[in-house]
Amino acid sequence: MVSTSPVRLGVADRSPIFASAVIDLATRAFEADGLDGEAIDAEDLDRLRAPSWDVLLIDPLFTPTLMTLVPQMLSARPGMALIAVASLPTRELVDVCLDAGFRSVVSKSVSGSALMRVIRVAMAGGSFVERSVGRAATAPKAGPTEGKIPTPREEDILKLWARGYSNSDIAGRIGLSPKTVDTHRARGMAKLGLADRPALIRMASARGWLN
Repeated sequence: MVSTSPVRLGVADRSPIFASAVIDLATRAFEADGLDGEAIDAEDLDRLRAPSWDVLLIDPLFTPTLMTLVPQMLSARPGMALIAVASLPTRELVDVCLDAGFRSVVSKSVSGSALMRVIRVAMAGGSFVERSVGRAATAPKAGPTEGKIPTPREEDILKLWARGYSNSDIAGRIGLSPKTVDTHRARGMAKLGLADRPALIRMASARGWLN
């Protein structure tokens, strides 16, 4: 009789209740294949840098230095399927995750059966973006500068603004007028396709700008 290795599933989240619920559901769904599930704190970078899973569900909003962490994980375990599971997956977060190497992006409100299908698709090498998120991710661009890369000055100002500094605070720190700071901030936001500070904070968290 040929034995197969069990599916190794990791769930990295701040909520142990959410992680346990996903593992319990997956254990039943993958009963025929067997499943080894492990809950990991989304901020436990040492554990995440030494992955042993076939599939890892992770909340990108609670994971520091996401853009550098994902390449490290995929280098340590090539072929691991990464699925971003976030409470409010926005267009900018989807773009960040897919660019980083995630195979799928879904919201935490997705049904259990749908989440299990997403896991199977990811394990088979496919990708999936939840329909409601996908529509936002492929929405028409809002303006002529959107999609361009912010200048280093614009990025520095956005980082400070995401951390709660006002235009006047930033102006005092970097030696510009508040009006000039606001101009750089607005241009940087437009290039990233961000409408407001909450959207910037979500992207800043995903990119590790808040550390």
